[in-house]
Amino acid sequence: MNIKEVNNLEQNAFFEIFKNIFEHSDFITKLVQKNRPFNDKADIINNFLKIFDNLDKASKVNIIKSHPDLGDKLKIIEDLTKFSQEEQAKAGLTECTDEEFGEFHNLNNKFKSKFNIPFIFAVRGKTKKEIFDEFKNRLKSDNIEQELDKSIIQVKKIATLRINEIITDA
Repeated sequence: MNIKEVNNLEQNAFFEIFKNIFEHSDFITKLVQKNRPFNDKADIINNFLKIFDNLDKASKVNIIKSHPDLGDKLKIIEDLTKFSQEEQAKAGLTECTDEEFGEFHNLNNKFKSKFNIPFIFAVRGKTKKEIFDEFKNRLKSDNIEQELDKSIIQVKKIATLRINEIITDA
């Protein structure tokens, strides 16, 4: 889809296509939609990111908390948004061994217990090893604010990757 097609979408179609750019945060899509027409892909990306950046800290934390646990066997099968299903599948997380699923479960629990947010990492283009390594490295930190900042950066990266997948032209 190119930017002209995006600009010409009916409201409901735009909403359905972009509603999970930020996981389970369709209110952002409703706000972005009001800013059409967009000049190009960078313009729509900037609109999404600007609205996210202007949210208060509690809203950003809620968006972070709406992201699924990585490598959760049951959620991969049934509960994820289409974007998250595809991202985790492309990273090989749907093909984890029982041992790997167990390790993801353990790491997710440790991370949430330590930081009170899920581990957020843009997995597109990453291998299971890279994901496990990032998980373990970030668990070494004791700085909750620093981890929150890293999670915000990752949420924005995920949103940008999702828009880049939808819109083909520059």
